[in-house]
This record gives sequence, structure tokens and C-alpha cells, in this order.
Amino acid sequence: MKTLTRTVIYSSFLLAGSLSSCDKNDTESAAPEPARTESQHVRLLVTDQTSRAVTLLTPSKQTQESFQASFGGATMYPTGSGRFAAFVSGANNSVEFFDSGIEAHGDHAHVKGTPKWALTKSGAVKPAHFSVQGSSIAIFGDGDGHLHLTDEASLHTAASTTPVPVGAAHHGAVVTFSNNTFAVSDKAATGATPWRVKIVNTQGQEVGGAATIAVTNIHGNATNGTLALFGTPQGILKVRDGGQQELLPYPAAFGSNWLSSLSYGASAKAFLGMSATAGLHLVNPTTNTFTSVGGITHYTRALYDAAGQDILVLQADGKLLVFDGTTGAKKVEKSVSTLIPDVTATAPFLTASKTNVYLTNPTQGKVHMLDKATLQEKHTFSVGGAPSRIVMIGADLSGEGDH
Repeated sequence: MKTLTRTVIYSSFLLAGSLSSCDKNDTESAAPEPARTESQHVRLLVTDQTSRAVTLLTPSKQTQESFQASFGGATMYPTGSGRFAAFVSGANNSVEFFDSGIEAHGDHAHVKGTPKWALTKSGAVKPAHFSVQGSSIAIFGDGDGHLHLTDEASLHTAASTTPVPVGAAHHGAVVTFSNNTFAVSDKAATGATPWRVKIVNTQGQEVGGAATIAVTNIHGNATNGTLALFGTPQGILKVRDGGQQELLPYPAAFGSNWLSSLSYGASAKAFLGMSATAGLHLVNPTTNTFTSVGGITHYTRALYDAAGQDILVLQADGKLLVFDGTTGAKKVEKSVSTLIPDVTATAPFLTASKTNVYLTNPTQGKVHMLDKATLQEKHTFSVGGAPSRIVMIGADLSGEGDH
């Protein structure tokens, strides 16, 4: 996402070495650079509660840029590489993509181009669930029963996503597997709720054998690439990329409560189940066990950080907590009430890099940057308006491209 190349970087290294050689006998040395507060290639996108305004933050430089989305109120999702973010607006039948201008290459990243909107838009009717795997992108249209497919390499060249019919229109869910198939919910013969999950290929043809497990509802899904978990009132539905399915029942202590949201932490290699009534639980599909995260049953926000390593929890009383995403052990907690007095009324969103937590403050038009290890405030961005959702894109790397 930029024109900065390895040749330029290497040349910079050579030049720096040459200058160092010339100055090595000087009695005065150059002043040390200030410690970097964030990885050079981390970018944050922030939307506004009441307008189409989008702010792009570069924390390492403490700078910001302004853009306009097609519609306000969109939900944002990073793509697999982190280069792009998808803006999904179900109410406006709209999905569009923003390019951070940062391209990751394993252990380093480069600037490539400038931050801008990509060409591709989706024609999905009532787009809702968004799924990525590698460069593959899939969107489920609740209003048309179609998958809408594209990939990151096409976002600046293709005008639209490719619609693939997979069944009747319903409030559905989709998961993308690493083998280029999709686990997608299927509507019951009568009524509005999905009742099974089937596996389809890129043409929408059902593969992997017929699905036999029926449930009364499906909501929430996550995958590690080969195994998908779906939240249902009857238990966690486990679906493998080869078609095998199993229903994992909830603990008796759940009563009638169930986990309606699921997330996969890529670095933690763990699944997190969430519910406003059942609380937060690590779900282990191998041992078929549920582990409570901090005994928390009520919360305002809960999510994995951008790397999928730590779990961030913001409670209604203003307490912010960070948990290890693999074990559920608490790392740190601190009240943010001095920054945001009423979390319940303000409804802030948050995300985190490896070293920092970012918290929106709609009533004051700010984004707070907190040290992840201590949750002490390090910087405040004054973005104006009413900043709402926030997502990290770009690359959180310390390799060659971060110098």
C-alpha cells in the first residue's frame, strides 16, 4: 500500500551506515530518537455516531486524516491481511472497502499507495455476517440468501462482489474455511429461523454430505480455518470443513441461556463465546468444555484484540480488564471512569494492538490510547464529532518495514 520498496529501505540503511562511518570520530553523537509509542504501520479507523465521517489515525505519528463513508452507522471488519476494512451497512444494502495503504509481508510491512476507498462494492441485500480466510472475503445477504464473494487482490479492480445463491433469504451466518468452502446456515422449511448448517463451494453447490443436526436458531459463528462453531439455543454446533458435525451441549448451570456470539483468537488459538445472559466463556471444542472468563456475566463490550491474543472486557461500572486469550487468566484491570464517567450511557467501542488499547469517547469527541500493560492513558486523539466504532488495520509488526 505504498511505493516504499525494499530497495529504498536498504538504501536508507546503507546511507545511515555511511554517515555513521564518516562521523565515528566526532565527539558529539546524534540525539536518540524518541521511543515509539506504537508500531509504525498500525492504523485505526474510527466512525462517527451521527454522520458519514471516518477518521484514520496513525498512532506512531499521532496524526489523523478525514474521509467520508457512503453511509453512517456501518459495522467495520478487517480483512484477512489487515490491509483493508469492510464497512457493512445492512440498512443501506451496502458494503464498501477502505485501503489502509499498508501491506504486510510476514515479518515486516511496507507502505503501498495511499489510504483510500477501494473500487469494489457489494450488492448484497441486507448484508450482515462477514467472513474472511486468507485473502478470501464472503458476505451473507440476509435479504437475498446469497453469498457475495471477492478477494483482496480484486478490491481495486472489480466493481462488485460475485453473488452466489445458497438458499432462501433469512437472518443467516457464514464461515469461510481454508479449503475454499463455506459453512452457511440454511433456513427451515417453515418459520424464519435457520435450522441447519450446510457446506457449499464457490458455486453454491452443497458438498461434504447432507447436514443432519437440526436446531431452532443459529446466531454467532467463528472458525480456525478447519473447524467452525455456531451458537444455538441447544448448544454449540461444531462443523468441520469435511462436513462432520457435532452438537456440544451447554453446562447445566447455563439454564436456558446460550452463547449467541462467538469469536476466534488467532494468536491464542482459542474460541470465545459471549452472551449478555450467559457471560463470557472460552469454548474448547477438543475437550468439549466451557471455562468462564473472570466469572463475568454482565459486560458492555467484550472482544479479542486485533491479533487475537488477549481478551478485552469493558464493564458497565467503567472497569476495563485484559485477560489472556488462551487461559482466561486476568492480566490487568483499571477503571476508565475518569476518562468516561458513564460507560453505559456513552457506549464506547474499543480495540487493541500488541501494546496499546484504544477506546472511543463519543460525548467528548476523543479516542483514548492506553498502555495495554497498565491501562494508563498515553495519548488522546481529539477527532471531533461523536466517535463510535473503531477497528485496527495495517500491520502491527516490528520487522524490516517498521524501521
